Formats: sequence, C-alpha cells, structure tokens
Amino acid sequence: MEMPLIFVNGIRKAEPEKRKQIRKYVMMGKNRGKTRKAKPPKTTSQCDPGRSSEDQDGSSSLSIKMQYPVIPNKVGSELSFTQFAAPIEPSLMRDVLKFSLMSKKVMYPLESCIQFHRENKVDTIWFDLMTYDAVYMHAIVFSSQVYSSRAYARGNATAARWAVVHHSTTLQLLRERLAAQDEDAKVSDSTIFVVLCLANIAHFISDYESARHHLEGLRKIVDLRGGIYAFSYNTKLTIELLKCDLGIAIYNGTNPLFFRDPSLEPLVPYELASPTAQGPDSSKSKPYWNPTPSTINADLIRAWTVMTRFCSTINSAAKHGRRLPKETLLNATAAIMYRILRMDNLDPASMDEAVRLGLLAFASHIFLNYQGVKPSHTYLPETYRRCLISLELVDTSSSYILLWLLMVGGMALFDPMDDVWLLPWVQANIKLCGAHDWNELRDQLKTFPWIDILHDKPGQAIFDAAVSERVG
Repeated sequence: MEMPLIFVNGIRKAEPEKRKQIRKYVMMGKNRGKTRKAKPPKTTSQCDPGRSSEDQDGSSSLSIKMQYPVIPNKVGSELSFTQFAAPIEPSLMRDVLKFSLMSKKVMYPLESCIQFHRENKVDTIWFDLMTYDAVYMHAIVFSSQVYSSRAYARGNATAARWAVVHHSTTLQLLRERLAAQDEDAKVSDSTIFVVLCLANIAHFISDYESARHHLEGLRKIVDLRGGIYAFSYNTKLTIELLKCDLGIAIYNGTNPLFFRDPSLEPLVPYELASPTAQGPDSSKSKPYWNPTPSTINADLIRAWTVMTRFCSTINSAAKHGRRLPKETLLNATAAIMYRILRMDNLDPASMDEAVRLGLLAFASHIFLNYQGVKPSHTYLPETYRRCLISLELVDTSSSYILLWLLMVGGMALFDPMDDVWLLPWVQANIKLCGAHDWNELRDQLKTFPWIDILHDKPGQAIFDAAVSERVG
C-alpha cells in the first residue's frame, strides 16, 4: 500500500488541503491493526507525479512515496495468549472452559428464565480468577474432571486420574494460603469459591463427611466477613452458598448451617419470593386441591402458596421469553426452603408431613439438583417413600394431592426400581381424578406447583408408563 510522506518547512502553516491530508493519514496510522476494516485507499494519487512539488503547492514541500507491508491477520484464538495462573494441559483447559460455560445450565434448572449475565466484574470473575489464582485454577480443573468422569462413559479413567492430581494440588495450595499471614486472602471471594468447589464435588460424589467439613469451613469464613447478608453485592455467590448448605442438609437429614439464629440471620421474608409485577399465570384454573387450616398446617399453607405463585411467575417468564433477576431465584430459594426444613416436628404418617416432603422434593428439583440428574443420596427418597406408603387418605379429593405427590417423587427422587409400586399407584389415582389423557392430567397438575419447562416432559413420561398395558 502506497502512502505519501509530506514534509512542511515550518515557516508557515500547511494549506488546508495538506492539513486535511495529514490528518487523514495520521488517523489511518492510529487505526492500523484494529479489527474494523479500513476503506480501501484510492488508486489515484492526489499529487500529479508529472509535476514538481513546488508546482503543486507553491511551497518548498516534498512528496515521497513509501511502501508499507501488509499487517498479517490475527493468529490463534483469544485464549492463545491468555496467561493462566497455573500450567494446565491444553486438553484439560478445553474441559474446563466447556464445563464453565455449560455449568449454569447444568447447575440451574431454571437458567433459561434467570438473568445471570450482566456487564460487570462480579459476573465475569470466574474467568478472571483463573488468570491469577492458582488455587482456584486447580479447583476448577478438579471439578471439571470429576464431572467428566461421572457424566461421560468414555475417558473415565483418565479424567479420574487428573481429578486426583488436581484435588491434591488444590488442598495443598489451600492449606498454604490458610497458614500464611495474609488475612484478606484467607477470607477472600476466591477462597470461598475454592472451598465451594470442594464441598459441592464431595456432595456430588456422596462423600458426606468431606462435604460437611468444607461447609463448616465456609460457615467460618462467612462469619468472619460479617454473615450471609454481607454478600448482597454478589447474588450468584450467595445462591451458591445457600444451595451447598441446603443440599447437604436435605439429602443427609441434617440441619443447615445458615439461618440457624434468627436474631443474627433473619430469614428472607416471604414477600420477596412473591410474584413479580406480572402476577400469577392467569391461565390457571380453579385448584383441584385447596389446603385449609382445618386440614393442613398453617405454615405449610403459606409455603405452598408462595411456591405456587413462584411457579406461575416462572411459567409466565418462559411463555413470554423474559428473564427474571437473580434476586428472584435467591429470595425464593432462601425464603421457602429454610422454612420448610425447620418444620421437622410433624407426624411422619400425616398429610402435613407428606405435603412438607413433597414441597421439599419439588423445591430441591427446581433449585438444587443438577438438570437431568437425580441425586444419588438415599435419605430424602427413603423418607418420602415411607411417608407416602403409610399415608392415610381422608376423602376422595385427596386423590389429586396424592397424584401430585407421586408425580413429584417420580420426577425428582425415585429411581426405576421404584416403578414396581409407583406406576400402579399413579395409574389408580389418574382414574380417580378422571383424567382420560395427558392433556387433561396436565391441566389438573398445573393448579399445583408446576413448572412447564421442567415438568411437562418427565410428567408425560410417567403418565405414559403408568397407563401402558404392562402396568394395567
């Protein structure tokens, strides 16, 4: 590409045309290398090569043509020159990035209706940490390899070996950080993320002792930072802390560590978990089962009502293609689940306890579980199964709530071995409820807590299996 080089003698200002030409090529130089394509230069020169420079402008200036080499295109991807905090095998980095990008969809069943991404540093910190925090880097590699070894049939042995290596490195570096003199680093967000990784993976592989140990460490760090409400600046981190606490408590039959003392950590008000300005789903018909204080515990009725309204809000958002703020998810998770967990003194064979466990199973399915993955822990499924089998129904209207309880158990907790008793029971209650096909049954179920994008397909699968000839 040819570009004239213009000399001015400095005695007087260049003429307007020359100043314009100078500015043009200065800007071309500034823009050189930018991704936006520059307009192609004109093929004809503004100066007539057949005339001298004095003839062109009447001054002692000189035009010289110079040849510039073409700047090569960018080589490699954006990550090619990214310096990570620890040397990691390229194949593992691909697993890490794949795991990180898909993690929200896997870990948040309602991800498609929640606005997780915003243009601020809090929402991109997961990637930034990998560039300067070696402990976090190894923890993420460890997590991705554990997930790969469990989720994919191929490469299990290799992924498991890498998981062991990076788990050991994570623990070693974490111990060094906690033993060092840097008090801020000990309680930093990055340290919390590391311990969360360790706790979540231990819970994922059913290592309860390790999961509880890491959770107790998280509780101490949170206390040193001023309690759970001190993390209001990072909604997603707060959600992760509560999900870890709730999951370990629910699936192992223990008490959660957060919100133990209402005077220090008051529960999130129910009002924050109520529907948005959009209101409940107007398409809902009259409920087929309406709990009243004469039949159901008043605290359970309140939890049931809030959960039903939350489901209506999610259904409305999904129907209209809207995304709700992260705070909606946080408030519903905290307000509903911690209250249900505290109602642990009900008769184990009562409808109260069946509804409580049904709400707990339902909430776990939409708030805690990995999408498409049923928990491998046995405490809640066994407790729920015993309660349903020993339940005494008082009237025919109970068939509707019982059918919902059975469907929730089948979708959220029970495994195929439970079909031998579950499906005949579902079939019998479908008949009692007068549902002749899936659409009729779905209309009934939608008057209960029900989220279309999560429950329509598995619900229909249970219906089809229950009414098939092999069950009848």
